[in-house]
Amino acid sequence: MSFLSSVHLLLRLAAQNVGRRLLRSLFLGLAIMIAVGVGFAGAVLGWSLHNGVLTSFSRMGADLVIVPHGALINLTSTLLTVQPTELELDESLGEALRRAPGVVVAAPQRLVRAGVEGRSISLIAYDPRRDFTIEPWLPQGLRSSLGAEELLVGERVPQKPGETISICGRTLTVVGRLRHTGVGPVDESYFLTFAGLDGLIAAAPRAAVARAPDAEELHHREPLHAHHSASPATCLPDLAPDKMSAYLLQLSAGASLEQARFAIGQIPGIKVVSGNPIFTTARQSLGSLLWGVGAFAALLILALLFVVTLLFSAIVQERYREIGMLRAMGARPGQIIAITLLESVLITGAGGVAGVAFGALLIFFAARSMGFYFESLGVPLDGPPDEFIVVAGVVCLVFGLALGVVGALFPGRRAIRLEPAQMIQMDGA
Repeated sequence: MSFLSSVHLLLRLAAQNVGRRLLRSLFLGLAIMIAVGVGFAGAVLGWSLHNGVLTSFSRMGADLVIVPHGALINLTSTLLTVQPTELELDESLGEALRRAPGVVVAAPQRLVRAGVEGRSISLIAYDPRRDFTIEPWLPQGLRSSLGAEELLVGERVPQKPGETISICGRTLTVVGRLRHTGVGPVDESYFLTFAGLDGLIAAAPRAAVARAPDAEELHHREPLHAHHSASPATCLPDLAPDKMSAYLLQLSAGASLEQARFAIGQIPGIKVVSGNPIFTTARQSLGSLLWGVGAFAALLILALLFVVTLLFSAIVQERYREIGMLRAMGARPGQIIAITLLESVLITGAGGVAGVAFGALLIFFAARSMGFYFESLGVPLDGPPDEFIVVAGVVCLVFGLALGVVGALFPGRRAIRLEPAQMIQMDGA
């Protein structure tokens, strides 16, 4: 018998076995469908909910803010912000803060005043790679890497996305508007990357030369009183390189706010300001909650594996005489196991495919109901990338097949250890 003929025969026998107890096969496939569907929907919705809740916590501001000693801080119920000041921190302080115990992220910011079209505006430079307090305020689906010639604007800024603004002779494009934060300095500011700020600093001397004031302008111009003030002629104050206005810190799940504050407070020349400790505790507890949900899901999967194994043990046991006859007629042990595994693959494979479709249906209904509810609470539920959805579906499908294979493998191996004559004489279950 050729290999293809042998495979065809084994598939035929497995299909016949599935059809013998059709109701039992349907219930087993239904169990796999529910497991795969709930797993697929849980992975996609869990990703969205996890990122949405983290975004909401990020909107509450940093756990700790590091500023120069004597700097001004705007402390609100939801957000910590820093005011432009002559006092600044060295860029090298960032590495020391990232090595501090309990610190996960140290996001630098630099706040300056710029002169644009006869008025003064606030510029806040930030690092998109480390930011966790600015871009979370963008509307759903608008988060992306900010370019050196692009700006984000606060909710009260008149410019709209798509419009341009000229600063120091450089044209910058507004690509996004933050949602209303309720904090004036944030809602009225322009946000750019450090690379964008460096470009403005390099262009400022050329802009000052091109806009040199005449005698009448010098007579009517008000004097500059502060290092960080800016006139339309200067466009930017004289900024020293490698300086920061503040570092915003986010702590790890198990870190103590007081211990981190004490350790960082040993650094001279800085002031440590704490955010709302309730928000910090809630954000840190989110990781523990997710681990608990994952452990509960693992226990449910283990219970399902026991059920599948028990069911296939009964299936194999009731066919002892049939298996014994096949063995006596020359069937090899590997072929006996193959029939059992193929039967499980047919059932769990069909259940897995139906489970992915069932999970997609659950995601659709959850997005139409739970998504609107969380959106009304201000918790964004952005969908995961398409690659994540495809990988989650494939993994859940393969996992459903693996449940059936593992559940059928142990009873099949146990059956082939018995002698054919002994199996023929045994009663089925």
